[in-house]
Amino acid sequence: MIKTRKVYRVYNDDELWSKKKIDFFHGIWCTDNFDCRNMSMKDSFSNSKCISGSIIDESIKECLIFTFFDKVNYPVKKDTFIEITYEDLLEYCEEVEMIVI
Repeated sequence: MIKTRKVYRVYNDDELWSKKKIDFFHGIWCTDNFDCRNMSMKDSFSNSKCISGSIIDESIKECLIFTFFDKVNYPVKKDTFIEITYEDLLEYCEEVEMIVI
């Protein structure tokens, strides 16, 4: 039996700017390693997967989703970890209907 399933395509960096007028210069990242909250930007990225431009489903709902604001591109004193809730992430996505068997 053929069924449909709702999935989401996360906007890539260019689309985030054109559709939402927001710049996540470092993309949106996802991990099951919650220690990334306390890691440097470089270490967090090496322990995570960039999901900008990717297809996702609700299986990442319990994962840590984040981006970083760096002191070069943002008015912050040091590189800053920014957590994104799954519900907020959906604002940066396009809903896609997937056909599954």
